[in-house]
Amino acid sequence: MLAFHDQDFIKGEHGRPVRIMSEFLASKAIIEDNKIDKTIVIFGSARIKSGDKYYQAANDLAFKLGEWAKTQPEKFAICTGGGPGIMEAGNKGAKEANAPSLGFCIELPWEQSTNPHVDKNLEIQFHYFFLRKFWFLSKSAAIVVFPGGFGTFDELFESLTMLQNKKTDKVPLVLFGTEFWKNIVNWQRFVDDGLIDKEDMDFIHFSDDVEDTLEYIKTENR
Repeated sequence: MLAFHDQDFIKGEHGRPVRIMSEFLASKAIIEDNKIDKTIVIFGSARIKSGDKYYQAANDLAFKLGEWAKTQPEKFAICTGGGPGIMEAGNKGAKEANAPSLGFCIELPWEQSTNPHVDKNLEIQFHYFFLRKFWFLSKSAAIVVFPGGFGTFDELFESLTMLQNKKTDKVPLVLFGTEFWKNIVNWQRFVDDGLIDKEDMDFIHFSDDVEDTLEYIKTENR
């Protein structure tokens, strides 16, 4: 039997590098085949329901960003983790704007199922979190982070670490929901204790307003 037909090998420990490379290259092929140049990434909780103020804000923002993106010379996609909650709101807004709606979906034991607003040709399934995060940052022209739990914080601090260490191009990063973000994280303590530089806080823009977030992203992408 040829090795690539041997499922025991492919799905076993020795086949892990093959699975990793396949997941990387399959994602790359989908993005390039659909001619996606840049993404606007929206992170946030899968548990926030339709009708919540943050769900509505994510929906409205994605719609407005999708409308703006269509005026740009490069092809933008609104990109989320492809699941429910804030992710669903972002993809729904993109669909309503008739803009590319990209979902980087992940296998999880609960919560995660692909929302119906991800374009079928732009639904990318991941097993490995690190590859998913690579693609979130690889094409991003902006990142907007709504309130969320452990997964959202993982994505946020991964993004900040990459920006701080210049492992990715500097892009606007918005924390939407000032009260939540400033209550749940003591940002000033990082600076006061010398754990980050004062200038590192310049990577973050706090906002509570869709129009403010939109204008900030547009300005930073001129």
